[in-house]
Amino acid sequence: MKGILVAGVFVAFAITVIDSLSCRQCYSPIESCSNEVTQCDEGSLSCVESLVNSTLGGSHYLYQNRSCSANNCTEGSTQVAFTVHVFDDQRFHFESQCCQAEACNDTSHETGTQVLTNTQCSACYSYNTTTCQEKTRQCFQGERCVHITAEFVNGTERNTVELKGCSDISESTCETLAPGNTTVGEFFFQSVKCENATIIPVTTNTPPASTGVKTSFTSSVFGSLLLLKLLF
Repeated sequence: MKGILVAGVFVAFAITVIDSLSCRQCYSPIESCSNEVTQCDEGSLSCVESLVNSTLGGSHYLYQNRSCSANNCTEGSTQVAFTVHVFDDQRFHFESQCCQAEACNDTSHETGTQVLTNTQCSACYSYNTTTCQEKTRQCFQGERCVHITAEFVNGTERNTVELKGCSDISESTCETLAPGNTTVGEFFFQSVKCENATIIPVTTNTPPASTGVKTSFTSSVFGSLLLLKLLF
């Protein structure tokens, strides 16, 4: 009887452990954001992790948040991670994932070697404004044109960013976000459009006719006319 009671207590404890949710929780710059997993409050269903790494306007902006969430991911794990290059040395990196009933794992979004191609996209950005002055940007290999409008929460603030430029966004991510008004983690993607980059037309310059050839031709004609005058 005692053995049965002990076994029952053990099973109940195991069920409690399984049902509890633990997530990495922190709100700080990435350099000091802890990887420690701690138990969530009752009612939490998912772990959510979000990252923004931006150099728009020439200033480095970094935001990271890891937390428990009462929202339930539609699938086991929903993740987006991509970078939009706007101008030289100005980019905006999104990274967010929602993990259902388990802690999220680290994601690796390495850009790797960047090789410029003969493709281009319209590029501009606006941050909490409606101004987006377009220029043309040459794309790296594997990038496509994007036009993204997204909103994300930074503490108690809601920030809206509009981006046009070259991006390494995947086809599957484009399909996921294309319907618009899609939430992933802390990001609310109002509109996402992906298009193939435009090939830069190759122009060939025809060299001007040689001055020496023109001079020789003129001299030959003048000489022929003078000879005819002498004969007649």
